[in-house]
Amino acid sequence: MTNDIGLPFQGRAWYWVEGSFGGGMSGTTLPISCYIQSVSIGTGDRHMPIRDIGSAQVVELMELAKEPTLSIEYYPQVGDTLMDDAIDRTSCCTLQSMAFLIEANKCMPDNDDTEVYVVGAKANTIRISGSKGNPWSVSIDFLCKSITTVTGYGDTTPDPLAGAILTFNLAGSITKSSGHNAFITNSVDITIGQNLTSYVDIGGSSPEYIVDGAMDISGTIDITLDGGGGVHMNEVLTNESFTLTLNMGAGGAPKITMVGCEFDSSVLKLDVSGEAMMDSVPFTAAPISCVTDGVCSTSIVDTV
Repeated sequence: MTNDIGLPFQGRAWYWVEGSFGGGMSGTTLPISCYIQSVSIGTGDRHMPIRDIGSAQVVELMELAKEPTLSIEYYPQVGDTLMDDAIDRTSCCTLQSMAFLIEANKCMPDNDDTEVYVVGAKANTIRISGSKGNPWSVSIDFLCKSITTVTGYGDTTPDPLAGAILTFNLAGSITKSSGHNAFITNSVDITIGQNLTSYVDIGGSSPEYIVDGAMDISGTIDITLDGGGGVHMNEVLTNESFTLTLNMGAGGAPKITMVGCEFDSSVLKLDVSGEAMMDSVPFTAAPISCVTDGVCSTSIVDTV
């Protein structure tokens, strides 16, 4: 062993869409981004303390089933595929599962680098956010079937994405139905919850299934209240439904389309700040109508 500490700026990560849950690497090896900000691999709780009436001390640490987690935060690029693979559901209302390879100390000899292989990863919570002067940011929290340390998988690395980084101000647009949402939009924050549940069978040591629960889509958008705020206030009071579309960049960039949106509430505020009238307005999306679109597939991620 030549170096016994984990070094910064020597990490990388990529993924595959699995052919079956927990089946591991399959098909094309896919890049995540040239701008990964953080990757966190969690073991989950590994034991439960057991006591006995005859002692004040813990007498046993009972081993628990493995329920690992994975979290990735990155700045997306033109050509991004992970958002689509993590968010959209098929006609059977199911999410795709993925396998990941994460490497640390990649410049070190084999004895001093670590390769972690994650299989059966399903996206539980996805957050997409953008604000003035910043790149778009994507954070995804996964529930996983298993994590193992491996060797030699680093040779599977894909070609990096070549598309431009997606920034809030320099490209793209935010529109509400057919028109602009406001003269100025300072920020937007979207959270997609898949409400997953892991199931471990009797005698099992890891999840046999990760079942896709209810899909929730909500967010906030920070906008100017144009014309003194009356039009926007009326939209909130009358529960006006709209489609919110985020074009995150130029051609080939992800496009997020959320239909059936309504603003949850709003505050029309007059003060002495000397700034334009603005409100950070929460909204909720109802992407499926039982009357006009009674199917379970949910496709909100496309490309510009």
